[in-house]
Amino acid sequence: GLKRGARLALFLVSYVPLFLILIIHQLYKYSEYLRWGGLDTESFFHFVKYFGAVSILAIASIFGLVGLWLLIANVSRRAKLSGDAVTIIDIENKNSESISYLFTYLIPFVFQDLSDPISVLSVLILLVVTFLIYTNSSMLLINPTISMWYSLYQIEYCEHGTKKKKKGMILSRDKYLEEHDQVKLKRLGHRLYYSTDIGERS
Repeated sequence: GLKRGARLALFLVSYVPLFLILIIHQLYKYSEYLRWGGLDTESFFHFVKYFGAVSILAIASIFGLVGLWLLIANVSRRAKLSGDAVTIIDIENKNSESISYLFTYLIPFVFQDLSDPISVLSVLILLVVTFLIYTNSSMLLINPTISMWYSLYQIEYCEHGTKKKKKGMILSRDKYLEEHDQVKLKRLGHRLYYSTDIGERS
């Protein structure tokens, strides 16, 4: 399975659209405080009050995106080299789950004022709770940001050399996977896999 750092990166990436909206909203709403006021205590406290939270969100977004890039590069290479070859028996596209995630877990945060400490604390608590649930469930692969480039499938499959059927959720760059296609799987979590085509070249 994935280490906690990789799980955190996946979680943060799922919130990048929300973070971007919050950053733009905060910068626009308090744009009068963006003017250079010199290096003094008042300017510092204004920056922390109005832009401290969004600065952290920007850093978290960068961390998540870089972490995702490293994770995908690593797991893709490992899947090609040592992934388990399987044949897909049944397949269902699950990309629509990302839309549900978007409206359930992201939209409620959109109208928060991040210059208000209570709002910041509320968002932080909800993010921590969501992270703990997210990283210990199949939600790990339900990700609006990743869905722009990858497809999510629920599959039933057979490992090569056996007739035993198994089920799992896979992340794949192939948007047109079908029954009887052969792929290689690398485990990401409980019944969660990264998929690459057999014979796919890097």
